[in-house]
Order: sequence, then C-alpha cells, then structure tokens
Amino acid sequence: MVPPERTPESGRKKPPNAKLVMVAAAIGALLILTVSILLNWPMESGKVGGPAGVGEAPAPKVVFETRAGECLHWTEPDAADIRKVTCDEPHLFEVTGPYDLREFPPNAPFPSNEQWQEIKQQRCIEVSDQYLGGRFDKEGRFTVGAFTPSQDGWANGDRTLHCGLQQPGPSGKLFPITGEASKMDQSNVYPAGRCLGISGTQVWDPVDCSRPHAVELSAVINLADQFQGNFPSESDQDGFLATKCEELTSAYAGGPTVARDKGLIVYWDTLSEGSWAAGSRQVNCKLSAQLPDGSGLAPVTGGVKGQVQVGRSPAGENTAPSEPGAPATEQPR
Repeated sequence: MVPPERTPESGRKKPPNAKLVMVAAAIGALLILTVSILLNWPMESGKVGGPAGVGEAPAPKVVFETRAGECLHWTEPDAADIRKVTCDEPHLFEVTGPYDLREFPPNAPFPSNEQWQEIKQQRCIEVSDQYLGGRFDKEGRFTVGAFTPSQDGWANGDRTLHCGLQQPGPSGKLFPITGEASKMDQSNVYPAGRCLGISGTQVWDPVDCSRPHAVELSAVINLADQFQGNFPSESDQDGFLATKCEELTSAYAGGPTVARDKGLIVYWDTLSEGSWAAGSRQVNCKLSAQLPDGSGLAPVTGGVKGQVQVGRSPAGENTAPSEPGAPATEQPR
C-alpha cells in the first residue's frame, strides 16, 4: 500500500495586527508539511507484503474482493490481520474503486516508489473524486491510498490498482475513520482541546497537551453559519475569523489575555475555493508560539488552560522508526 501524502495544517491565517501577521507568515510556511515517505504493500497469490523488515503475512481473500464503498481495517503494522468491517466501525481504508493501469504494456518495468506515488496521485484521486460525485477535497482530511500489484504479480500481468481513502498523520501512520466519507464534511479539522505534536519545528501527529507540541486547537468554526451560498473570499473569511477566533479562544482559555500572557498566538485556517466546492465548511482556531529568533515553531508544553512552558530552542527531531501505513496509537481526531 502506498500511504498518501499529507498536509496536516493546510489552512492559512491572518491575525488582525501587524505583529501577528508577521509571526503568522512564518508559521504558515512551516505548517505545510507533506509526507512523501512511500510504502508499497503489494498483493499477490494471497499475500500482502509489509514494510521492509517486517516480512510477509497471509492476506485474506477479502483484500481482492472488496468493492467501492466497503471498508477495511487492521491493527498489525504489516496489515497481516486486514479484514472487512462496516464503514460505521473504525477503519483505516475506505475503498473507492479499482483502476486498470492498461497504459503499461506487458513488458513494462515494475514502477519505482516515486513512480507509484505519482501513479497513485494521478489515478486514485480521479477514482476517488468520481466515487464522491466530484466532491473530493484534495486539501481535506482524507488522502488517497492504494493497494498495488507485487513485483511478481506485475510481471505476470497484474495491472490493477485498488484505490481508497485514508487519514494519515505527518508520520505516515493511519488514524481510524468512522463513517462513510461521502456523508462527512471533509474539512481538515481537529476538536478543540487537541494538540498536535512537534518534530524539530514542524507539526507532527496528535499528542496529549501535557507533552511538547506545536499547535493547540482552541475551537472549530463552521463557516456555513456565517457564509451561505457562494465561496467567501479569503479576506472575508479572515475578517470574520479575526474576531470570532479571538472570542472563542478567550472563552476556551479562560480570559481574553490568557493566551497572550502565556506567550501564545491566536491564528486560524481559511478554506480554499476548491475545498468550499467540495462541501468543506469547517476551520480551526489555533494556538502556537514562535522561537525567539523567529525561525519556526517553538515547542509548547501544557495546555493554555493550565501551566504553559514555551521552549526557547527547537524541539528534538522525531527519530522513531517510521512505519507509514501502520495504525496510529496516538489520539484519533
């Protein structure tokens, strides 16, 4: 399986004064994190290959029999226990349909990881957009993934790409989804009170707010409550959110100056026209801090409602072995 690329912090923000605009611009560049680590979990002859070093485990026939609209789940890092579940249950993969890579002739060489990633982006986005009736939010909470042919299967003529929707974090690990994607607002938001970890100066997977983190979510706002009809411009969104996020964050933190007194900055997401057209309507209000030299996000320990410690140097890089496609053990959305 090729895990999807991910932009965990896809929105932009423009706080209402010059100082915050300058700081937020630096934060914005850092929050756009795309995961490009690749993992092929090829399928062949009843086996599904796992990440390097894990080996192979028998794959149930269900892997080959799933149809668009069905959901799969597993708990093992190599997906050895992959099984079909109802989409109302937590799952890691919602099948959007197959794609026949007929453009590759019988003697075509097996694609490299980089080529698989490109193929997945081109073909599975197309398949998934059709599955969702033309309303796949490419900047939203879901990304495309795929079960791909194994090298031996490829040599024997297997050209079927099994596409689906997944919900990964920056590490590439997958977070469970509950419900059918077609019935969800695809906005890339987290609930208020959730914190997103930090690796160096970059946003990482969700963590408890008592641990060092890059972002604390202070509110979720449904822009449909303010804007009906056509897409509201970014400036219109900013004009509304500048006041609304300050108001909601003040209530969340316990006072209008609590966040600022603890060295935290209030900012927010905006939605693009493409996301709006796909039906996404929600954005987050957020809290972060800058390093003293302005070089990036500072590690923050503790939620704004309690004691907060803002680091003065970058957080350590996450050096845990990467297992893209493995189930996440951190907090879900």
